[in-house]
Amino acid sequence: MTGWRSWALAAGAIVAICGALLWSIGGGVMALIFGVLMMVTAVLEPIYGRSGARPLDRRWETTNERFVDPETGKLVTVWFDPQTGERRYVDENASEPPRLT
Repeated sequence: MTGWRSWALAAGAIVAICGALLWSIGGGVMALIFGVLMMVTAVLEPIYGRSGARPLDRRWETTNERFVDPETGKLVTVWFDPQTGERRYVDENASEPPRLT
């Protein structure tokens, strides 16, 4: 884990521990929950934030947004689904799969 994820995981652990200690003396449930949510977010973000394959469905549109992914150093293009609002980040150099018609 690098950068903000390590910090968020450590901060979440500290908040969760403080919340657990406060809970043991009659309060702190929200701090415990918040700390656990911070840790879960830090662990799962790489799974949901990573680059994916190019969408095959025709409803997906490529955008003008392109940037270098700081973790991989690869050029990434943003794809957008206007029906759901979902965005997908795709490695620009990935091989082009056949588009569904």
